[in-house]
This record gives sequence, C-alpha cells and structure tokens, in this order.
Amino acid sequence: MVDWAGKTILITGASDGIGRGLVEQFDSRGARQLILIGRDRTRLDQVAAACQTETRIEEVDLADSDQLAHLMQRLAVVEIDVLINNAGVGLGGAFASHEQDDRLQSMIKLNCDAVILLTRAVLPGMLERRRGSLLFVGSLAGWAGGPGLCAYSATKGFVNRFAEGLRWELHGTGVAVSLLAPGATRTSFFETAGIDATDIRGGSMSSSEVARLAILGLQKNRAIIVPGFQNRILWMMQNLLPRSWVGWVSRKIGQPILDRESA
Repeated sequence: MVDWAGKTILITGASDGIGRGLVEQFDSRGARQLILIGRDRTRLDQVAAACQTETRIEEVDLADSDQLAHLMQRLAVVEIDVLINNAGVGLGGAFASHEQDDRLQSMIKLNCDAVILLTRAVLPGMLERRRGSLLFVGSLAGWAGGPGLCAYSATKGFVNRFAEGLRWELHGTGVAVSLLAPGATRTSFFETAGIDATDIRGGSMSSSEVARLAILGLQKNRAIIVPGFQNRILWMMQNLLPRSWVGWVSRKIGQPILDRESA
C-alpha cells in the first residue's frame, strides 16, 4: 500500500467534482503539499481554505497553450510525487453541429494535449527518483463511444489508451500508472457539456465516492479503476460482447441527447 505522507500531489481540475473529491481524500491522508490547478480562482480558494494540508494554487486554463507552457516552467523546480490528470470537459450534441465550434478544439486541447504535456513535464523527475504515481481520469465512454458525446468519448478513449500503454512502458521503473474510468458521475459535467442530466444520469455516483474508490485503487496500484458495481458490469460487458451490440446499447443511451437537440 502506498503511503501519501510527505508527498507533493498535483491535481488538475481541483475546484469541482472528482478533482475536489480527490483533494479532500489526499488532505485526510497526510500529504505534504497539494498543488491545486483550475481556472476559477474563487473556487480554488474555497477548496484550499477547507484543507489542513499546505496548498499551492495555480489559476490556469490548461486549454491555453501559453498558460500551460508557463505552468510547466513554474513546475520545473518542483518535486512532484503524484500527478492527477483529472481536468476535462465534455461537449454534447450531434458531432456535425460542432463543425465551427471553438469549444471542440478547446476540449481536445484540455482532454488530450494538456494530459500529454503535463505528464511529459513531470515524468522525467519521477524516473530519475525511481518513484512516483500517475493517475489518469478517463471514462467508461472512452471504450464504448457515444452518440451525442462522440468527440468527448474519443478524447477519453485517447486518455484510456495512453494510460494503459504508459503503464506497460514504465513497468519496473518505480513509477506507477493507474487509469480511473468512471461512469456517469454527479458533477457539473452535464451542465458544461450542454446536456440535460436526466438523459443519461441513471445509476450515477457521487464525485466524493468516485474519488474515495480512486484513492483505494491507486494505493493498490490497480491498472484500471472502475468505481461502482454497475459500472464494472458495463465495463465487463463491453469487453465480452460483440462491438455491434455495444453500439446498439450506446445508441439507446445517447439517443435522448440527440432527440433533445433536434427538438
């Protein structure tokens, strides 16, 4: 089991949802410092104020290339023990409707580019010290795809595969890699993605419970952490059923999003 005492832990998307839940979990486990990254300074201050652990706030839009580059420069002198790549955003609706939408490029930069670049910035130090942990927050949707969430699902599929491949690559280096793949979770995701939560929120979990199970999985060095019994059943079904069947289920789940958009 991993001991978090005395560790410096960087968490992106720390002001809300699963990220905030992870902050609370690490705060109760004796970390030395929590580096909280997010776009909303007010909410980051609120999260930090509730922590017993020393905190450092970085108000950064990770989808902005310049802001990300400056962040990585500031972090170059920081010994980071744990990197939590949690920040992400969704975009709902038919893919064709996003053709001229700047939010599409912003989502790709945040969900994919920032994950790659932050990991690349932090990893060399971990390899040199022969210790460290990386947690990537992907999604069940990254394996199933999803009508109404097609581009978002693709970005999470990228995260899922990157985390899996990096774990294999880093085997024996002392750097642990885990993927958290939650299902529907009660966060602000639906509102920011432009989706009515009632369309796909059946069986959703609280962000605090997802965070708690994520920490347990990370402590046990699990390759893939799928929180919740129902979500684990869905995950196993995706691996066992023909892809045409998975597609049929995905269409059933995603159709309300498309119907509401066209109404």
